[in-house]
Amino acid sequence: MEPDEFWNIISNDDKIHLIFLCGGNICRSPFAEMEFEQLLADSEIKNKEKFLIQSGGFIFQKDVRIHPFTEKALLEEGIPKNRIDKHFPRRMRKHKDDLINATALIVMTESNRDIQLPAKYRDKAILLSTLGLSNKVVNILDPAIIKEYPQYLEILDQITSYLKNMIHKIEDLGI
Repeated sequence: MEPDEFWNIISNDDKIHLIFLCGGNICRSPFAEMEFEQLLADSEIKNKEKFLIQSGGFIFQKDVRIHPFTEKALLEEGIPKNRIDKHFPRRMRKHKDDLINATALIVMTESNRDIQLPAKYRDKAILLSTLGLSNKVVNILDPAIIKEYPQYLEILDQITSYLKNMIHKIEDLGI
């Protein structure tokens, strides 16, 4: 999906179902889901009830709910602990109905879209970075292996900047 197509769909759909996707659904996509929910709640967007926001991944995660650095960053963003605790990694192979019914699948990297996402859903996929102001393709690195919080936070800050751009664009569209 191209950015113009995404914005056209967003402008005209009665219900907007966005799924943020990454590899394991423990770092980037749950952060994007909860951060977007918060930004949406705090925004000037009129029809917030139109939005259903979810996240998911492709890699099976055993005994992991959310990366500790992601949880820390979400708490620092003011996301309530009880909201964070509701997150369980969703392996999208078990949630095909959500993939089918989603308005758009917002991925973090080209490999999330081109390798991990089954081909039949790729027409709904768009890179998060292209929804920013520049429409520039930027693969958002997986921070899971980063050991230092400041470097981890840089990646989450990058996600936040793209999400803020999305919110501003939605506000500008008068949704």
